[in-house]
Order: sequence, then structure tokens, then C-alpha cells
Amino acid sequence: MEFNPTSLNVTEMLVVALAAVATLMVLRKRYSSNLPLLFYFMLMMFNNMSDRGVNPYLLYAGLILAMFLRFEFMGGNFVKVVAFLTSGSLVAIIYLMVSEVFSA
Repeated sequence: MEFNPTSLNVTEMLVVALAAVATLMVLRKRYSSNLPLLFYFMLMMFNNMSDRGVNPYLLYAGLILAMFLRFEFMGGNFVKVVAFLTSGSLVAIIYLMVSEVFSA
């Protein structure tokens, strides 16, 4: 469980850092922030340009949830459910990417 500082690993950790900031924005209820959408844009670019990748179902489900949050047209409890699912998908993506970086 060692960090090998290749360009791919460093780039992936930068994407993970952006995901952590996007998760904090969602947890602080700043739903009008564009950071989750920026993260998903960067993640799609990373997925297309590298041999590593996140499960596309998780990627696009999280993107749709982040779009729901950004363009909020929902009621109070539904926003809480969507925010919970969005933060859950962000945390799952962070876990998967970090486990790829630190795997042997």
C-alpha cells in the first residue's frame, strides 16, 4: 500500500481532491455550486483518456443527481434525498479511485 508517484496516479489524486471539495460543497448545502458538475466533467475526461475508469453507471447516475441538485426545482424532502444520494455517489467514486491508486 504505497503511493507510486506516476503521472497517472498524481492526476487521479487531483481528481479525487476535486471530488472531496465537491462533496464538502454538497454537505454544506451549497446546491447552487458548479463544483460537482465540474468534478463530473473532469472525471469523464479522465475516464476517456486513461486505462483506469470508474463504473459508468456510477459516473452517470452521480452526474444526473448533481444536475438535479444544481438546477433545483424540487421540494424540501426530495432535495435532502437527492443530496444524500449525490454525496454517497461522490464518496463511492472517491473510494474507488483511491483504492486504484494505492493498490499494488
